[in-house]
Amino acid sequence: MFQSPLASPDQSRLPCRQPLISWGLSALLLSSGAIATTVLLATPPAAQAYTARVSLFVYRDSGEPYENFLRRAEAISRAGVQRSLDADLLTTEVIVTVVGENQGISVPIMDVQVTRNQWRDRPDPQYWATYYESASLLLGFF
Repeated sequence: MFQSPLASPDQSRLPCRQPLISWGLSALLLSSGAIATTVLLATPPAAQAYTARVSLFVYRDSGEPYENFLRRAEAISRAGVQRSLDADLLTTEVIVTVVGENQGISVPIMDVQVTRNQWRDRPDPQYWATYYESASLLLGFF
């Protein structure tokens, strides 16, 4: 048997401890990895919130003034926002575009953009709406 010139005769007969250290370290890493994997598997996935976009159409009744037409658009937008929020609990924001139509011409007349929390505090489409001023002229309301 070959002996290293640096090793004494007693050291050459001792078992090598390196494999025990490697196996012990591997077992420790594997067990901690198993714990981390278990924690990751037990954690529920994060909820993903999103924005719901809805386009609604309002048709002009014959001889209807623009103010009445706009009030109907606001009522429809209110229903659209509420329906969108009720339909999916993950929806955090709703954007409703109300498109008016008169004699074959379609023009956006208002947008309502509101978050769930804002709507809960103040469910009023007039407060959250952006009105397009030129819509009445483009739709032929004189």
